[in-house]
Amino acid sequence: MTLLLLGVPVAFALGGITVVLTCLLEGSTSLFIVATTTYKQITDPNLITIPLFLLMGNFLLHSGISDRMFKALGFWLTGIKGGLAIISIGVCVALAMCGGFGPGILTMGLIAVPAMLKQSYNRSLALGSVMAGGVLGEIIPPSIIMIIFAYIARVSIGKLFLAGVIPGLITAFGYILYISIRCQLQPEFAPPVKETVTWKLRLSSLKDILLPALLIVLVLGSIFFGIATPTEAAGVGATGAFVICVLLKKMSWKVLWDSCRQTMTISGMVFWILIGATLFSVFYTSQGAQSLVTELVSTLEINRWIVLGGMQLILLVLGMFMDDYAVVTICAPIFVPIAKVLGFDPIWFSIIFILNMQVAYLTPPFGWALIMMKGVAPPEITTRDIWKSIPPFVAIQLIVLILVMIFPQLALWLTDSML
Repeated sequence: MTLLLLGVPVAFALGGITVVLTCLLEGSTSLFIVATTTYKQITDPNLITIPLFLLMGNFLLHSGISDRMFKALGFWLTGIKGGLAIISIGVCVALAMCGGFGPGILTMGLIAVPAMLKQSYNRSLALGSVMAGGVLGEIIPPSIIMIIFAYIARVSIGKLFLAGVIPGLITAFGYILYISIRCQLQPEFAPPVKETVTWKLRLSSLKDILLPALLIVLVLGSIFFGIATPTEAAGVGATGAFVICVLLKKMSWKVLWDSCRQTMTISGMVFWILIGATLFSVFYTSQGAQSLVTELVSTLEINRWIVLGGMQLILLVLGMFMDDYAVVTICAPIFVPIAKVLGFDPIWFSIIFILNMQVAYLTPPFGWALIMMKGVAPPEITTRDIWKSIPPFVAIQLIVLILVMIFPQLALWLTDSML
């Protein structure tokens, strides 16, 4: 944590500490473990899931599908108070299900925020709805942080994907409910858009909603019905996104090159993090630390829910100051075994862990969503405006987190129904 606070990248903080301590405690002859662990990790064929889902997201970003969906949904919600904010949430959900956290904030920050401000929407509502909708990509599959968590915690990627669907949709519904109620009570927050829209225009716009909806069904439906593994579904998703680009006449050699280059850049970062996290986890376990912690927890005469609450509080605090990748790679190898010893379902615990990371994306001072929004928001938007917009949405996220803790079937129902 000291190295991370000093600005050392996550991969090298974890991996570097592991290499140094291996030399000090076991001698340089034990460094072969570093090489063999790294080779085993990066040659795992299941890891192709990460670049394929990233490629899918990049193709969709270049296809302009978010802009088309925003306009299409706008035709259907014309005249509804807070309609543009609700549409922003809907588009972010679709983009999250199509494989991304960043695209939701980046594209809606460039498209929806200026549109809402032009219609005299309250700044906090405009900014908060886009950022909150964007971070749904953390919990709604296919989420990259879910894949990383699954590898570190050794849980099923497919089950983790399905377990995140209902909590993610409940969170999105909570946002929409808040926006609707707030705009009814304070109409000046979001004046209705006065625009005449014909039914012919509405029906013709359905094609812009149909393509991403079909892609979602192909990716998540194939996993749920046991037709495809997550890796195979990622391949289907990447191919489908490529086809969408071609159909919308957005595909070019430049788009293909940029999509592949961005995919390789992010994949390289993620793989380095996985290598560092795996080395840390192997060293942590080999030194007996994991056994020590689990034995200590199992002998404590304290209610297991208090321990669970303590872990959630730790995650909330760490998430305010550290990147979610750092929190996952440090805490998952420690917390998941503790949860198992306490008798909690590992998939359910994984979901509340990731719900906590979703909160981290919106909480200052280190909130990626806040930083990304500042990068794409209009010049007149200040950091203060961005920070002021997030409390209601963070409250909704915490309510969903508590609901999933109280009612585990919200996370486990789909996995129990999985074919």
